[in-house]
Amino acid sequence: MTSTIRHLTFDCRDPFTQARFWAAVLGYTDHPDDPNHPDDPEALIVDPRGLHPGLLFIPVPEPKGLKNRLHLDLVPDVRRDLEVERLLELGATLVDDHRKPDGTGWAVLADPEGNELCVERSSAERPDQSEPVDTGLRPMPAGFHTSGERAMLEAMLDWYRAGVVAKVADASHHVATATPLRSSSSIAGLVKHLALVEDSWWAEDFAGLPEADWYAGVDWDADRDWEFHTVDDEPLALQVERYEAACQRGREIAAGRDLDEIGADTSRREFSLRFVYLHLIEETARHLGHLDVLRELLDGTTGE
Repeated sequence: MTSTIRHLTFDCRDPFTQARFWAAVLGYTDHPDDPNHPDDPEALIVDPRGLHPGLLFIPVPEPKGLKNRLHLDLVPDVRRDLEVERLLELGATLVDDHRKPDGTGWAVLADPEGNELCVERSSAERPDQSEPVDTGLRPMPAGFHTSGERAMLEAMLDWYRAGVVAKVADASHHVATATPLRSSSSIAGLVKHLALVEDSWWAEDFAGLPEADWYAGVDWDADRDWEFHTVDDEPLALQVERYEAACQRGREIAAGRDLDEIGADTSRREFSLRFVYLHLIEETARHLGHLDVLRELLDGTTGE
């Protein structure tokens, strides 16, 4: 007979601010039946997957005077140094740096009220515990190399499309939405961008159909990178679902049409169905390369 931990309770001066910080660190959320508010006396955040105890923050009048007695050691799902930088941007401070030139070691940080925590190496950075995942090679379709032009264009585009879906499989939400580069590029953002590219080229530009519902009405003048800036609160599975649906719409639009057929939107220039295939092959291949780099950088996953 045993007990389980429901909540870890923390004394603090500002429960709401502490809850916001730790929710961002751990990917926790407010309890769905009791959202936190700055005026509430306590603040509770929970693991949306239900795998780990919730964190409850309660106010105490006295200031923190001693080193915290409960010290959290964090194992991120991205590279340790990327996580350290992320936590510093969230409001943590660097207390002590035990990171070594060979990649081992850890960093000691403190949350906004001075409670210390350690950021250790990710699983992908621990070869003694977990080798990085290599998803292996993806063979080309049988007969691809000698097929006719139309079959080759279709097969090549579908091969790259499948690579996008395979490359992002099993990525955590943190990995999918992380932006470790100077740009706003993320794994989830790239998948959403590719869905937008598929839908806009096939449905709007080639077939002359209205915008897809999921991005209709976006003010592109206000935010030209809208698709990259709107993924934090959306699951990666939704981006993949949109992408696969857009690809299928493209297949249905292209079916039975001649490669020399001219697209409906000639406002900028005339273009053929053949050009749409070639452009989408180029676009998908380029961003699949970006996904390769992001995935390996963030959690060590490699392979085609």
